[in-house]
Amino acid sequence: MHFRILGPLEIENPDGLVDLGGHRQRAVLAYLLLQANQVVSTSQLLSALWADDDAPMTARKILQNAVWKLRGVLSRPPRAEQGPELLTRAPGYLLRVPQQRVDLLDYQQRVVTGRAALAAGEVERARRSLGEALALWRGPVLSDLVEEGICWPELTALQNRRLDVMEDHFEAALACGRHQLVLPDIESLVAAEPLRERASGQLMVALYRCGRQAEALAVFGRVRSALVDGLGLEPGRELHRLQQAILTQDPTLEAPRTAGTREQAHLAPANRGAQPPADFPAGPATVPTAALPVPTAPGPSASAEPVTTPSAPVAPAPRIPSPARHESRTASVVMLRFGLGGELGRVLAEDRDRVLDVLTQIAREKTELHGGRVTSVLGSTVLAVFADGADTADIAERAVRTAAAVRDSLSVPTGTLTPPQAAVRGLTVHAAVASGEARLPRRPCADSPSPWGGGRLVDTCRTMLDHVQAGEIHVCDETRRHGERAAAFRRACASALAPWELHALHDEAADQPWGRADAGVHVSELELMQHTLLHTRQRSAAHLITLIQGSGRARTRLLMEFQRRVEESHRGHVRVLAGTVPPPRTGDPLAVPAEILAAYCGIDPDAPEAHATARLRATLDGLGPADGAELYAPLARLLSPGPTTVAAGTGEVLRAWGKFLARAARKQPLVLIWDDLQHADDALLDVVERLTQTHAGVPLLNVVGADSGLPDRRPGWATAHPRTVTLSLSPEAGDALDRLLESLLPPLRESEVA
Repeated sequence: MHFRILGPLEIENPDGLVDLGGHRQRAVLAYLLLQANQVVSTSQLLSALWADDDAPMTARKILQNAVWKLRGVLSRPPRAEQGPELLTRAPGYLLRVPQQRVDLLDYQQRVVTGRAALAAGEVERARRSLGEALALWRGPVLSDLVEEGICWPELTALQNRRLDVMEDHFEAALACGRHQLVLPDIESLVAAEPLRERASGQLMVALYRCGRQAEALAVFGRVRSALVDGLGLEPGRELHRLQQAILTQDPTLEAPRTAGTREQAHLAPANRGAQPPADFPAGPATVPTAALPVPTAPGPSASAEPVTTPSAPVAPAPRIPSPARHESRTASVVMLRFGLGGELGRVLAEDRDRVLDVLTQIAREKTELHGGRVTSVLGSTVLAVFADGADTADIAERAVRTAAAVRDSLSVPTGTLTPPQAAVRGLTVHAAVASGEARLPRRPCADSPSPWGGGRLVDTCRTMLDHVQAGEIHVCDETRRHGERAAAFRRACASALAPWELHALHDEAADQPWGRADAGVHVSELELMQHTLLHTRQRSAAHLITLIQGSGRARTRLLMEFQRRVEESHRGHVRVLAGTVPPPRTGDPLAVPAEILAAYCGIDPDAPEAHATARLRATLDGLGPADGAELYAPLARLLSPGPTTVAAGTGEVLRAWGKFLARAARKQPLVLIWDDLQHADDALLDVVERLTQTHAGVPLLNVVGADSGLPDRRPGWATAHPRTVTLSLSPEAGDALDRLLESLLPPLRESEVA
């Protein structure tokens, strides 16, 4: 068995993922895995499962039952010689498991190895080991349990320590001369953690080596402004020395001569989610090489002794704005952080600044709409202040409404119990609001933001933001107290500094981009699609709906809203699978069928081939014996796309894929959602169009989105077939989300115009 907790909790044996049972059993196992091969007392487990005032009288009995059930799970065949054992050891329990079977233990060992290599000057070995360690992360620690309300300090510690490991990895990569390789990852980390001096110094070195000297100096300016204005601190001596070295073009900043001349375009061992926080206890090792005169101690105010690198003398620090220019006033501060994940792919690498400009403008518009003012923008972090209002409650209310408006303009609502879902895959919005006394400029300039003097509130917001999950808005106790007339709040899990989370605005529909059902432009289309799904389920008859719209943005939003409604109203009774067809020559023509197949089988994109084929075989067996062996070979080729797939016959693969969908729909009604189908090749178009006819007697709804290129290529698309309908969508007025979607579209290259 393999245990994974660096992400959702998973146990896998050769037959696939193991069902762990209910929430209580999973929580017990997770806590024991955090302390694997160590005795965990019963009192520790009880405290982890219940707060002191919430534990029932039968808490110990419930814990004993959970342990008993877990032993049954861990003893299931197939059994290995070194299988896991859950033992009773005074004063509690011991989970004995081989180190290589737990991703956390594997990760920690790789970090120890990498840091030892870094300290010994073996930078290439350190880079590989630390990169492999970071690659084990699949998301926030035990993210599924956190969503269910688990709140353990061990999780926050693991997340936060991962920052040190990321900086160690960057240090090793820079020492190897791989600055271009890690530059995007360093930029993402600094954008999320703008006060970490060590990472900022590494970013300055990487930018300088890429010939971007002005941008490297701008990083120093942003860090110093954030530290001085927010915390009243100056950057450490090492960052000042690095600035001077860049100004004088110090030769020690150049990349090592032994570095390879060619580098890959991307490196993603580090998770690019909205929370890059860190993970392993030991402090980062330092490598006193002349090539890396950057801070070596983590944290926002590094003060470690300087490395022994000759450099120019430290320049006098610029003066801090005089306190006389500021006054103490009641205010509320909103801090927004936009996470740009790896799912954005090429857009993030090539046009990141363009996307951030759009996001910043959206935040500025929403802030000004509610009477506030954006005072600072640091990478993907935006700071806004609200100080002018009738009373303290009015100020806090407008700040909370602004945070919700920014989040909701870039999201799709998922229901009353969970935060909204990102409207663009890879984009996350995090927000924190703090209220109280702040030092503000006496006479704000009308043309540009004045220096911001509210250090305590900014520091509180920044600390809260470190613990905010995607889509959440955390507020301090004072904000909650003054904002109760406008919003409902609930207890937040992660941070004692942010004890409250925004649950709902009392009139939140006004700020929702989707609004109420009667407020949308395409309500009739949504109702038709939902009615068609009911017919598909009740009559076990396949249907095809095609949506045609020129720009594609309104169509994409409509497809996303339909998917949300299906998942919410048919929860557990209908399976929804979706994908977007890539443009020609930019991806595999069978990418979406492969993605749909992998999603249905529960196959992770990064899973090894043996794991993928095992999951495929198990899925086919679960759908029944008919045709299973016949379908396995072509579907296995689909999961390993490339020239071999084409050589083996695209038609055979797609026919097998269609039969698989029909069998899956017979077991559980199925909804397929396609976007940008106009990019599909003829073979895929044939299968999608005929799917409704070749498998007419199964509950399968096929929803297709395309632009006018599809009817141009296929003038008679689906018109001669029963149970099909084609809808032409009317144009929709642009809004914040439309502008963002447009900014994500890559500009047209001359080579693409034919």
